[in-house]
Amino acid sequence: MAGIPLVPHSHQSTQLRPPLVNSTIGDPGGPVTSYYSFGAYRPEVPGVKPDVVVIATNVVFNGTGPTPYTVSVVIPDINYSLGVLNVSVKEYGGAQYDRPLYVFADGVPIFWGSTQEMYNSTAASDITLYENMLRGNVTFQIVLVNYYDASVGITGVYEVNASLYLYPGTPPAGLPTAFIPLWVNGFGYSAVTLNPFQESLSEPVELPTGTYRVAALVYTEGGGNDEFWYANEPATRSVLLYYNGFLADVVNPFETLYTGGIDLFYWKPMPSINTLSYHNPYIAELTPLLATGLNATLSVSVTNLAEAYELTGSPFFSWTLSGALALWVNSSNPFVSGRLVTAKQVYVDSSPIFNPSSSGEVYQEVGHYLLDYAANLNFEHGSEETQVIQRGSFNAYQTLSTLLESATLDEKFSEQATDTGIYNSSLIFEGDYPVKLVYSAFATPITNPSVIPYNLTYAQNGTLSLGFHTRYEYLYAGQNYTQIVSENLFAVGGFSAILEVINQYGGAVLLSLGSNYAQTTKTLIAAWSTDGRVTVERFLAVAVSPNVTDSAGYYSTLSINYT
Repeated sequence: MAGIPLVPHSHQSTQLRPPLVNSTIGDPGGPVTSYYSFGAYRPEVPGVKPDVVVIATNVVFNGTGPTPYTVSVVIPDINYSLGVLNVSVKEYGGAQYDRPLYVFADGVPIFWGSTQEMYNSTAASDITLYENMLRGNVTFQIVLVNYYDASVGITGVYEVNASLYLYPGTPPAGLPTAFIPLWVNGFGYSAVTLNPFQESLSEPVELPTGTYRVAALVYTEGGGNDEFWYANEPATRSVLLYYNGFLADVVNPFETLYTGGIDLFYWKPMPSINTLSYHNPYIAELTPLLATGLNATLSVSVTNLAEAYELTGSPFFSWTLSGALALWVNSSNPFVSGRLVTAKQVYVDSSPIFNPSSSGEVYQEVGHYLLDYAANLNFEHGSEETQVIQRGSFNAYQTLSTLLESATLDEKFSEQATDTGIYNSSLIFEGDYPVKLVYSAFATPITNPSVIPYNLTYAQNGTLSLGFHTRYEYLYAGQNYTQIVSENLFAVGGFSAILEVINQYGGAVLLSLGSNYAQTTKTLIAAWSTDGRVTVERFLAVAVSPNVTDSAGYYSTLSINYT
């Protein structure tokens, strides 16, 4: 992970803005007898003994970069009502950054997260969706993108343990029957990085002849200057998926904050939302576009990357994407033909708007989109009528000066899908991702800033509020499944320090701490309902990093219960 650059904007109207960094600190010492850091989102497990499948035991990641740890595991051929992948990580040996951490099964992403910078952490991912893929001999790849550089004190090592917990029972209705990984790289897993010089990627995809439903599952991660993209100008990013030239879906990225981001003490010991493990992938329904053919060109692009380069002069804006096509296939009923009845695609972005103000400069950008596809699909035995309607909007507003920035971004979206004919189903997927960051910061170089690494004095103070609100409702074969998640976070505080900047986009090592105080509050209400049986998780925690002598911090409040 990295930080926003400590350099001015290059376009003529925008003033200097306060710098942000992604920083790390060495091991504060002292024993840890339980998990130092953990995710709030935890589906309640059934009251039956799970089958446990061990994937990794004490696997060490040092200067591994994107090279995966690969292992083949035999998974019992059983039905289960819930599958959970637990990933636990220990950091030791010195300072290290928050590093990306992914798990792939036969190239398909099933865990998407990052590490805590000190001590240990644990997180879980609900992998029930992949049940029909996780059978028999499966090749797992664990990717912890770690780098080791003793010359600047980055000597930390990560140790990973990962296991599947499979709870026997009746599977949820309507699970996908197969998966095709997208954007497979040279290591054999799904990951592509886009930047201002490669904003898009296209690849051919051949679907099985009996495919009657298809959805794309997408994970996103901003990197480099775009780790804090919602505080950039332009501050909006959309991931655009195209199927045979049609804009098939607009993916809204969530503002994940890693454990060294903005103020590293905000996340000691409690991480932000979707940091250690993303709740669920974004689901993009593509079924109506089967009418354009099972042999398709699938394209993906990220908006505003070239614009960010033009405004700032910095090339270090990047997005890592990972995903798969989830398929529902009946090989005994092949697809014959299809016809698009409706094909409406509207995507509007105002582009950045800058205006001077008495306190500095005001930046605004708004956009909206509407996609409506309906089709008749004909199979050897029967037909299907399918429709997907997607709506969304984004709204960014900032006030900027050399010492103070107030940045807000809100993304709202909804997706409705209905299928009637040889099978009947409906899906509603909607969300809202509000974020507001208000902070002041200044940096003064101590050594020559033209020679990296260099030292500087740095001071920052501010507040951050962040929300993750989603609703997912799926009706298939008479079984109704609903998941509602509302997670909120508020952080306040600041610190002053001497930092060593080790790259061109603001990654820094904390050399000495002058002052510090941070308090972060997180609440979560998550509800799962299957055919009227409702389970609710409630989580409340307050974490405090009180002063310069207690950099590890502590939980002043912690409550987790299920109803």
